[in-house]
Amino acid sequence: MESQFRPGFDGTQGYTEGSPPSTNLPGYILRVLAVVFTLISTVVMGTAKEIVTLLIRDPLTNETTTLMATVKSTYSAGYVYFVIVNAVVLFCSVIALVISIAKRAGSGGTLFALSVADLVMLVLLFSGNGAATAISVVAENGQENLAGWDRICDTVSKFCARVNAAIAVSMLASVAYLLLVLLGMIALRRRSY
Repeated sequence: MESQFRPGFDGTQGYTEGSPPSTNLPGYILRVLAVVFTLISTVVMGTAKEIVTLLIRDPLTNETTTLMATVKSTYSAGYVYFVIVNAVVLFCSVIALVISIAKRAGSGGTLFALSVADLVMLVLLFSGNGAATAISVVAENGQENLAGWDRICDTVSKFCARVNAAIAVSMLASVAYLLLVLLGMIALRRRSY
């Protein structure tokens, strides 16, 4: 149930059921932060690209050839998955924010549903961050022994910086969701007494 404002015994405002709006404030702030962080990480990763000029020398003829190459985040399945996950979490975060403001998470059912949704969003963010981080580590260090992949961040440093920034911001969204899950667990625990 939603909180009902009633005059208190000493003339101050009282509440009959639910939690007062001030106790929901950390949840609102964390949800807004999650929206902002997932929006930023989606846009930054989705638009990450760099065009470089490569000089390739033929070892047989010693001739040098110039080659223009474009690197985009959409060329990697891990980065595409990251963008999709962050976009889905962004959409769900906006819906959860609207629901939490409209309902004030007053009823036990709403609080439980939001807590489960927060946990699902946390898991999605962890999986997207893990996929993108794995690709970034290979881009930074290469994987010559197993797959024969050279490191590329020496050549496309701006691209790698944007990708790493997007991952870092998405990690902040993960922290916001982790705190939301903890707040939800605490609130559900208090209701069980």
